[in-house]
Amino acid sequence: MTRGLFDALLNVGSNAGSNVGRHSKWLATFFIMLALGGCGERISSHGHTIEAAELDLIKPGETTRFDLESTLGRASFEGAFGSGKIYYVSEIMVEPAAGRKQITSRTIVAITFDDDNIVTDVEIRDETTGNVIAHLDQKTPTPGDTYSVAEQMFSTLRRRGE
Repeated sequence: MTRGLFDALLNVGSNAGSNVGRHSKWLATFFIMLALGGCGERISSHGHTIEAAELDLIKPGETTRFDLESTLGRASFEGAFGSGKIYYVSEIMVEPAAGRKQITSRTIVAITFDDDNIVTDVEIRDETTGNVIAHLDQKTPTPGDTYSVAEQMFSTLRRRGE
């Protein structure tokens, strides 16, 4: 009579089988706990968070763009069409277990410069001061994607005559 590879695991009555059975239960419990440990939510921050102490260093009418960028670093983006504004954006995102990322906090610091690159205004926008923009997960309807079969046939015949 020959013994198979897994007979020791199935034979609980013997010393070898019970010892291996205990280890396999421990390993199974360890891997289940490891898998469940990864099911927590993840919090990540993006952008450049500007602290209150850094904001206190910005003096409208005195601080130059060079001084500002040497203190805060490069801006997230600049205003369009020569508006003389730069923006620092920071976000905190939470990704729940088996869920989609959600932005829990967004702060935008808008800094305006005059023609001599001197700060004229500092504006802080967040959820309480800015407009709430709703994100829709829908597609914008475009012509041609909702034609019926008859409309498709007649539009093809109409093009042939041209």
